[in-house]
Amino acid sequence: MIRQLFAAVALAGAAVCAAPAAAADDLLYFDSPGRYPNDVPGMNYEARLAAPCTNLQRFTFGRGPGGEVLQCRWIENQWPPVYTGFWVATYELFGVQETGAPCPKPQAAAQHPDGRPMVCRGADGWQPGIFTREGFFPL
Repeated sequence: MIRQLFAAVALAGAAVCAAPAAAADDLLYFDSPGRYPNDVPGMNYEARLAAPCTNLQRFTFGRGPGGEVLQCRWIENQWPPVYTGFWVATYELFGVQETGAPCPKPQAAAQHPDGRPMVCRGADGWQPGIFTREGFFPL
């Protein structure tokens, strides 16, 4: 009788102790990974800041574990040479936009319907390309 009682208590204790561990993955990141209304087609939900990536030309956007917007970009002058891009932080994302359409604010990112990244160029509206420290580079 005592052995059966001890076994039942041990099983109940194991179940209670295992429950928080099973739920920990859901609590680690609040969005796990969330889908946001301004996400774009081809979005990578497995992106991690500073991790390598290969989608440098089209469908370059992703979301980090906490929902941060990331973009796959080539980083110049790396040593030793690396032949992939890396996930870097980017401007706030505003979904899919057409070239020349007005944009909501000067520092903003979007995606062209064909998958190219776009940035807001003020009075010029949305333009396909990227900003680097050397300036704007159209794609």
